[in-house]
Amino acid sequence: MSTKPYNILLVEDNDVDARVITESLTKGSQGDFVIQRAERLKDALEKLRTQAIDLVLLDFMLPDSEGMATFTAVRKEAPNVPVVALTGMSDEAIAIEAVRQGAQDFLVKGQAQPKILHRAIRYAIERHKVQSAQLKQAQGEKTGKMIAFIGARGGVGTTTVALNIAAALAKKHKEVVAAELLGSYSAFYDHFFYKKSRAALNGLDTLMKLDQEKITSREVQRCLVKLPSGLNLLLGSQRAEDFKELDPDKTGTLTRALAVLGQYVVLDLPSHASAACQMAVKHCDFVVVVIDRTPTCVMAGKVMVDLLQLCGVIPVRIGVVIVNRQPLPISVDVAEVLSTMGCQLVGVVPTATDACSEAQRAGMPMVSNDPQGTASGALIEIADRLATEQIVGR
Repeated sequence: MSTKPYNILLVEDNDVDARVITESLTKGSQGDFVIQRAERLKDALEKLRTQAIDLVLLDFMLPDSEGMATFTAVRKEAPNVPVVALTGMSDEAIAIEAVRQGAQDFLVKGQAQPKILHRAIRYAIERHKVQSAQLKQAQGEKTGKMIAFIGARGGVGTTTVALNIAAALAKKHKEVVAAELLGSYSAFYDHFFYKKSRAALNGLDTLMKLDQEKITSREVQRCLVKLPSGLNLLLGSQRAEDFKELDPDKTGTLTRALAVLGQYVVLDLPSHASAACQMAVKHCDFVVVVIDRTPTCVMAGKVMVDLLQLCGVIPVRIGVVIVNRQPLPISVDVAEVLSTMGCQLVGVVPTATDACSEAQRAGMPMVSNDPQGTASGALIEIADRLATEQIVGR
């Protein structure tokens, strides 16, 4: 299977220099590079926020920023993306200082032949990967907190809860990933892309077609859809021909790869607790079972909690979110819910049918579309609780 091309962001305001560099990159590269250009720092930062960039070729002298301030802004926005400085003969001192502060290399404009430029980029990317791996090892393989959401049964609103929690976390914590590990229709798509094209958004299927050893954090990152809010999404299938049970071993590898990509990782899992789902929860720091208060759903929630414990999830790492989707003729008291399920209450989400519909039409979660709403307030409180209580990363 062929390797995906590197996505290079060229930040250069001079048209002549940009053309020369682009031609040097494309000459003899055999499609190894996909090049995007930004002429201003503002545009570059926006691309870094919303797209998966493998390396930045950065001119420090831009219309809206000059010198080390340019490099500092890029590093602050995307600390995990390697930078190669582009400099003129008179600016080498600045470029050398940038290398001291974390740039992988610098190139003098007009002197980098195609082979030199290709090699510099590849070396910079590989060097950055090695340095990142060494840093993680020195930090004890530090990973983000992984929180799974699983419905006691289908239709209780698990995806809505998971996405709103992820969006609320993204407002306060820069790197948040939400991934749906479902072998069926992508509910994430309807929440965020209601009026947009479906093209090339099935990142989960792309990853599941790879050999297991190729499901790396880098490949997963390239399959994420980046939103301006800072939330990153891994979307599932939108086509019936792609619907299939996920491979458990690949799911375990994918889950471990996701763990290093965000400060928080939110998983949306299927309610039927497949083998892949059971594999995923073993890597999670906390599992939230989503229920409504009908007697049958509460009993299904009890069975789900029992199943999670059989998978090795200890009770203290299991909580319940109660969703009041609509008024019920028969409902179970909250105290009885907790007694039956034997786990802690994470939160209760009030009825919000209209707010939920309006948010879906707007293509954003309720906490963003109607942040002052009652349901949004409850979801934000749940996110804060999950972020601040003792849910310790493995």
